Amino acid sequence: MDDADAGLRDALYTAVGFGILGFQQLQVRRRDLQKELARLADEMDGKVEPVLDDLVAKLPDDLRPLAGQARAAANSARRALLGQGR
Repeated sequence: MDDADAGLRDALYTAVGFGILGFQQLQVRRRDLQKELARLADEMDGKVEPVLDDLVAKLPDDLRPLAGQARAAANSARRALLGQGR
């Protein structure tokens, strides 16, 4: 009976160990994906911001503050989704 108990205990420890390793691997993948999404978002900002600047410049003066607020809200939402503090 002691051999069976030892075998079960070893199997349990092995399963827990594999579970921990799997969880750590998922964390690494999550961080890598988060970095990649942040990079893509920055790349898109470089392409979208000049277009938005041109559009805002063509807006009437009374609408420009609203466009600025909308851009700030969009940037804030993007940072929140990507987990960035900047």
